[in-house]
Amino acid sequence: MGDLYAVILAGGKGERLWPATLERPKPLLPFGGQGRSLIRATYERVLPLVGGERVYLVAARGLSELLAAELGLPEGQLIVEPFGKNTAPAVGLAALVLGSRDPEGIMFVLPADHRIEDEDAFRRALRAAARAAEEGYLVTLGIRPTYPATGYGYIEGGEPLLEAEGYVIHRARRFVEKPDRKTAEEYLARGNFFWNSGIFIWKFSRILEEIDAHLPGLSAALARLRSHLGKDTWEAALREAYARAEGTSIDYGVMEVAERIATIPVSFGWNDLGDWHAIWEVSREGPDGNARFGAETAEVDAKGNLVFSLARKRVGLLGVEGLAVVDSPGALLVTRRDRAQEVRDIARAFAAREPDWGELYKLDAHGMLRVIERFPEQCREALARGRSEALPRGLSGFTRIVVVGMGGSGITGDLLALALPEVEVITVRDYRVPGFIGKETLLIGVSYSGNTEETLTAFLDGLRRTDRALGISSGGRLAELCRERGIPWIGIPQGFQPRAALGHLLFTLLGALEGLGCEAADVDEALAVLADMADELVPDRSPNRAQELATALRGRIPVIYGVTGITGPIAFRWRTQINENAKQPAFSAELPELCHNEIVGYELAGELFPGLARVFLRTAHDHPRVALRAEILKDVLRRRGLGFVEVWGEGEGRLAQALSLLYLGDWLSVYLALLNGADPTPVVPIAELKERLAREP
Repeated sequence: MGDLYAVILAGGKGERLWPATLERPKPLLPFGGQGRSLIRATYERVLPLVGGERVYLVAARGLSELLAAELGLPEGQLIVEPFGKNTAPAVGLAALVLGSRDPEGIMFVLPADHRIEDEDAFRRALRAAARAAEEGYLVTLGIRPTYPATGYGYIEGGEPLLEAEGYVIHRARRFVEKPDRKTAEEYLARGNFFWNSGIFIWKFSRILEEIDAHLPGLSAALARLRSHLGKDTWEAALREAYARAEGTSIDYGVMEVAERIATIPVSFGWNDLGDWHAIWEVSREGPDGNARFGAETAEVDAKGNLVFSLARKRVGLLGVEGLAVVDSPGALLVTRRDRAQEVRDIARAFAAREPDWGELYKLDAHGMLRVIERFPEQCREALARGRSEALPRGLSGFTRIVVVGMGGSGITGDLLALALPEVEVITVRDYRVPGFIGKETLLIGVSYSGNTEETLTAFLDGLRRTDRALGISSGGRLAELCRERGIPWIGIPQGFQPRAALGHLLFTLLGALEGLGCEAADVDEALAVLADMADELVPDRSPNRAQELATALRGRIPVIYGVTGITGPIAFRWRTQINENAKQPAFSAELPELCHNEIVGYELAGELFPGLARVFLRTAHDHPRVALRAEILKDVLRRRGLGFVEVWGEGEGRLAQALSLLYLGDWLSVYLALLNGADPTPVVPIAELKERLAREP
């Protein structure tokens, strides 16, 4: 007999398990028994039969990495689809890749989301099926029905063909679609109709022969792919091939029309766990028949209910029977279990509710979208303004810059440090400057309004230590202070929210500092990248990637991860922009520091904060060891079923990549505000705080 291979197919949307599948793909849900995920149970079930080195996973990109991390599979055992396209292309792709190495090998095709109680009997059935596959049969396991199910397809068994491992292998006469109730009752009574398990066994060579005979589009696509195996051209060729292949199931495309089809009637406690009723059936316990996942429940006069929660939540059931209560961070389902098949309709109804961006734009009463759109122009105008400033020559000769500023103004110092890597730049967000600064320091007071209390106090504190100083604001007390003391002051346009004036502050300073011998690299490239992004992300280009990312973060708590010295300030900007524009909580952290503390919090993150959404900000300029840490960190998240989003900077230079990420975050925050039903401009709590402070001496 040829070598045995297990190929786990992990596709499907799991719509009938909504809303749990909004947070985790169905194979990662904890329904595999003994606390295992479904895919973990599938993997461990077949491991004694084939060995770890011959278990392969077929899944779409993104999902494949998440599932492989759950199983600890090496990259060489992933067969990655460019996108999901039903089971026939997935089976054909696996047969092509593995069959090119071992044409006579035998392939077990296993869905990732089945539950099986008697695993020894399951493995014996697979061994028996392998005997029939060796004889050239395409084999499927047929589950002996226990009730007249209308949710499964059926296989009609014919005459016996052979016996192996205590099982009788029958010819499969035909496959039939999901029947109505009356027909299902007839099938149950006749005794030779079996549920189609979706578990298949065949030689690689045999299934490829049948695909050639019955699926010409897929056959041609696989033939074109063959010459790209193991080459750099594989990814591009695979995407093109998948676009052309038939998107059909292996049941419909091959099994219903092929010759030499066999089935093995089995009874080993099988369930495909397709809906919440099925989950309840395999999980109920106690005299009241309730089932619980993740929640602490108290039941009074409550029977036959299922409660599922991704968070540690207390749920009380009083006087109810036969319900499924499913809680996730973004959605809640309450339904009668006997209508669990219809949950798909709810999932599709919500999926169909795409944002009406045209209506949402009307919420932007103060024009923040227009301000964001003009950001590249703001930066160009500010750079020209700064270059026109003639700062006193006495300011030159410094070896350090200290920027004092708060909020939307304070980030100017962080970005200045990024743009001027040859100069030490310290940003102070406090009432005092560091005690170690002296005459070698250029002190810059940055306050868009010119009236920020902390900035004014820190600026005065710094003036006691150095006489090299300048201020930049739209006016206010900072302008007056500079005029009173003969300190250079740069005025910028009024009428902006401080967080929306970053271009005026940063690029005016960059232009002005050129006259003092501090010239930023890659400024022109950065401005060109920002202009291209403005064309891509404007409201007229809807939907765009900023809107798609905003939709993904809606109703979540974003945690933004940056890299110290590069994207750390950008992560902070994302956080504050989401806070101020979108009016929702957000947090940020920096690599490598978070690897020494925050990472430990992942142990309970899925239970305590299932609504967290992690976003990695990446550039090509990250330190190699930090980049490695990010990859390991992503794997740690995947193994715990915790999702993340990764966003890469654009352009080549350090400044361009950082500012491109910043600009994407600004767009995202405004679109997220609109999805939240908010005008992004007003910041009522900040206004309240300033008003209270103004009344205090």
